[in-house]
Amino acid sequence: MSDRRRAIVEAALAVIGRGGVDAVTHRAVAVEAGVPLAATTYYFASKAQLVQEALELVIARSAEIVADYTRIDRELDLDGLIGRLTAFAEAQFDDRQAPLIAQYELMLEASRRAHLRPLAERWNEAYMAGLVELVRASPLPDPERAAELLSALIEGALLDQLALPRDDFVDGTLRPLLELAVRGLSAPAVLSAPRPR
Repeated sequence: MSDRRRAIVEAALAVIGRGGVDAVTHRAVAVEAGVPLAATTYYFASKAQLVQEALELVIARSAEIVADYTRIDRELDLDGLIGRLTAFAEAQFDDRQAPLIAQYELMLEASRRAHLRPLAERWNEAYMAGLVELVRASPLPDPERAAELLSALIEGALLDQLALPRDDFVDGTLRPLLELAVRGLSAPAVLSAPRPR
């Protein structure tokens, strides 16, 4: 990807982070990127193409975070798992290269646009595979189910923080919730309940 094309995609991500996908226009992205309007139309024939490439970029960057924070080289006790999950969620929230709000905006757009769904599915598969590997290194039973529950908790907490920011989010909200969930999930009866239909 050329430097100018990348700058335009980065600008699109910034526009999406501030105003959602509807805020993306060739003009708005050109202003954000500091390039002539003709440059955006040269590289991207449509807004849809620009949004798709922004989604591809954010997924690639997010997948790197997943790989970094779920890479396992040893077994984890419950405290180690809580620490890794907290650091993983915090890294997602703090990443300026793939702003979380832009990720959510783009994933929501994928729910409305069939051509974007394969990208969203690719992201979900990478995210869940990493989380399952992390949980598998811990004493928790049924790593796939535990990872689903922990994913729902993490994503819900991050979305809440985006909508209603709190100063002490990581230590005051996120870590205590993860601690409660991980310790609760370590009780075999929790995950042996029948799966919902």
